[in-house]
Amino acid sequence: MRGLNICIPSYNRPQGLKGKDYFSAAKYVIPESQRDQYTKTVGAKRLIVIPDESDRNIARKRNWILRNIERPLLMLDDDVSALGHSEGGKQQICLDPETALDVIKQGFNLAYEWGCVFWGVNCNEDGRNYQQYKPFSLTSVVLGPFQGHLEHNLLYDERMGTKDDYDFSLQVLCRYKRLLRFNKYCYFTDHGDNAGGIVSERTMAKEQTYCEAIQRKWGTQVIKYRLPPQKMWDLLNAQKVNVPIAGV
Repeated sequence: MRGLNICIPSYNRPQGLKGKDYFSAAKYVIPESQRDQYTKTVGAKRLIVIPDESDRNIARKRNWILRNIERPLLMLDDDVSALGHSEGGKQQICLDPETALDVIKQGFNLAYEWGCVFWGVNCNEDGRNYQQYKPFSLTSVVLGPFQGHLEHNLLYDERMGTKDDYDFSLQVLCRYKRLLRFNKYCYFTDHGDNAGGIVSERTMAKEQTYCEAIQRKWGTQVIKYRLPPQKMWDLLNAQKVNVPIAGV
């Protein structure tokens, strides 16, 4: 696909860029104050430097990207190391970088043909989540690590904090009644122990506040977290997402 832009928002993680060689065409979007650190790691040509005030949280940074980078636009998390799929529900297969780029291009083309302004891949690398008779979904959420944007005028809701990705999918579904998710393919990522980024700022109190905020916005019949939580994991992923739109 001609004109494809791949952007990777990053913050305080110059040594933790898991996919910098795999996604060799991607550019890193970083705050001005961290320019020198990232230049040493990936070189100045792979940087998009934005004002520090546009980078105070991930939703604000993503909005800067949406406002300033042309579509088609793919946004990846900086701890996504590769794309892949599974066979037989167990064996995980990592795509080579060239094949991954072909999958990305196919995703944008199919999204355009199906009238979807937003698309992504499976949110979980567990092969048991792949349904062989439903390789595509049109009403399932697409999350932050891999987000493909075509032309639209939606923005991330900065009030949602780390739940901005769930919220954005719900915004797209509310307005357009569809988005495209490739169920076969997934991203491999390393959220848990990759220092820097939003991981360093997560606390139980903050996460619960964001969970409560998105539940108030959309209602617990649409999105629900396990509150009060027993552990941090209860706050990271929604217990239930039930989009009231017919279809797969």
